[in-house]
Amino acid sequence: MEQNSTGSILVLIPYLLIGIIAGIINAVNAWIKLEEKYLYYIFFQPLTTFLFWGWLLIQIYVPAQIYWWILTGIFPKKPDINPIFIITVVIYGISFQSLLEYIEEQALAPRNLSIIVNWVDNLLEYYLKATQLAKTSDFWKSLEEEMKEIKKENLLSGLEYLEDYYFDGKYNRLNKDQYQGFQNKLTEIKQENDISLQSKKLVKTLLKGKIPRRHLPNVLRQFKLSPKFINKYFKQS
Repeated sequence: MEQNSTGSILVLIPYLLIGIIAGIINAVNAWIKLEEKYLYYIFFQPLTTFLFWGWLLIQIYVPAQIYWWILTGIFPKKPDINPIFIITVVIYGISFQSLLEYIEEQALAPRNLSIIVNWVDNLLEYYLKATQLAKTSDFWKSLEEEMKEIKKENLLSGLEYLEDYYFDGKYNRLNKDQYQGFQNKLTEIKQENDISLQSKKLVKTLLKGKIPRRHLPNVLRQFKLSPKFINKYFKQS
């Protein structure tokens, strides 16, 4: 009897591992979207935040759990593990966030799972606002003031770097419309004569919430900002 039980468990292990892979794929997608969503919070470093790890585990657990419910509830006999099955599960992991609402509507999984996902999303957002908002807001305000002190030619040199290298490399080959939008904003800033307004528009429309923390120090150096200012906020960059 024990041998049969052990054998049944061993048979299930490959299916469990494939379900976890789907969860990991979803977690990677969710992480990418999280980084994009919270670009404003440049001091947020997910890997050093305990709450982030809980959020990440939920992103892995929920799709893996739904996969298991579907597998055991719909298929009386486990499907063969073959390339088609694995590819199907991978696609499920990639598109999970879009599929979640449909899965619940079709009663393939309990509706409270999306509540769990939304709850951890909201909890992480609350945490960021509570711990990061004041410091981050002070940084953007200080950056705006610092930009007002630089020379006109340094400002234009930095804008050219954004247009010819940074935004071109990041968006031009992937999203032409978004790249054109940045070009329009750059042109508008260049045409502004008041450096105070230029600095305000630059920070608000092209830097804040647009450039990731890992890229920001190098971008700021293109405007010839003082090393003292950059090192104050990005000591290890």
